[in-house]
Amino acid sequence: MITTVTLNASIDKAYRIAQGLEVGSVMRVADAHDTAGGKGLNASRAVATCGEDVIATGFVGGHNGELLRSLLDADGIRHDFVTVANETRCCINVLDANGTSTEFLEPGREVTAADVAAVEDKVRELAGRSDVVTIDGSVPAGAGDDVYARLIGIVRETGKPVILDTSGKLLTESLCARPTMIKPNTDEIAAILGRKPSSLDEIVAAAREVREQHGVEIVVVSLGGDGAIMSCVDGEFRGTAPKIEVVNTVGSGDTLVGAFSVATARGLSLPERLRYAMACASANCLTPSTGNFELEVAERLRAQTTVERI
Repeated sequence: MITTVTLNASIDKAYRIAQGLEVGSVMRVADAHDTAGGKGLNASRAVATCGEDVIATGFVGGHNGELLRSLLDADGIRHDFVTVANETRCCINVLDANGTSTEFLEPGREVTAADVAAVEDKVRELAGRSDVVTIDGSVPAGAGDDVYARLIGIVRETGKPVILDTSGKLLTESLCARPTMIKPNTDEIAAILGRKPSSLDEIVAAAREVREQHGVEIVVVSLGGDGAIMSCVDGEFRGTAPKIEVVNTVGSGDTLVGAFSVATARGLSLPERLRYAMACASANCLTPSTGNFELEVAERLRAQTTVERI
């Protein structure tokens, strides 16, 4: 079983409008779609698509929290959330006739120290029954910048691998707890090291430096359409996916995390974990939904994805 932790879950609302977005005007929505959102819930759908058992936890509250639970039920995702007093946030993505996406992202509403203690207990319980735990995304007000470090420590006490996918201070403040894997981009590498790598050689060296300095076992740096770099105990590797006609890149990083956790639970070698995860992330780019890719397509892409030692 894989557990995903999403402390700042949301109802993601996609609004499609038939014209260009006009500021100060009444805009009528042609089509609306609600999704249980947050990076960890996107990863949960990817895990389920891969055919593995997954359970989602984190904070939910109010009427939006009930809607989020029902949306996960419809997706076939098991969940065991901590219920909080404040409403779960909403995030709105307006997609206009020009193909432009405009997002309105609410902050997570405040949680209490008691809420945080409850989610720590929940993660401890679920980690003990899990093969892998992922901790994903941002956190609501009141959770604290060190909450992920504490959750990572709880998972590590159970002896289970823990994947951290976040950014900013949440990432830098959590490295002391030594997550098993992180997935920074070059901006996040810069926040950790104080310099931004530019060339491929610099990215490889930076990934190795982050791993060695902070005791992280696996550092995966996404290069977008140029693949990914992985630094691990076996060395440094570059993954290259086949060229595809992209439909939607939203959630491809979350899919990579979910699929990497699946490959970890299945005991694949480190290069094969990267190859499997990249193939699933590529398959996600071929569908309009997040995490609901076609597994057969992912398997075909996996055969065309290369991972080579640098």
